[in-house]
Amino acid sequence: MVEIIHSPVKQLVIMEYVRFPTAEELVRNMILPPGQPAVLYWAEGVVFLPIPMPTNNTKVVEELLNGKIYWMSVSFAPMPSYSTMLSAEKGPEALVINVSRSSLFTQVARWLRERLSSDS
Repeated sequence: MVEIIHSPVKQLVIMEYVRFPTAEELVRNMILPPGQPAVLYWAEGVVFLPIPMPTNNTKVVEELLNGKIYWMSVSFAPMPSYSTMLSAEKGPEALVINVSRSSLFTQVARWLRERLSSDS
């Protein structure tokens, strides 16, 4: 019999965050390689784009195995209502994934939402 273990993330370190005034402004400022689809996450009235630390470093992998995740940055904006697509006028489009069923992403969205009002 296989033992199944659930080991949730213990800590998420966000090294930098960038707040945009609108979701459309966030989409307009995304830089993507040609042909790569734009994907954003949404929960708790916030849309966000995390940039995780690359896992090609043994120290990062060790931290990950111990339950610690690093994000180089996360860009975010208010988005009160969920929509599956976002587009900027004369700009790129982005698919938006509703991650509100994820405990981790919901906690991140709440933390980011606090930054919306505190950074104004």
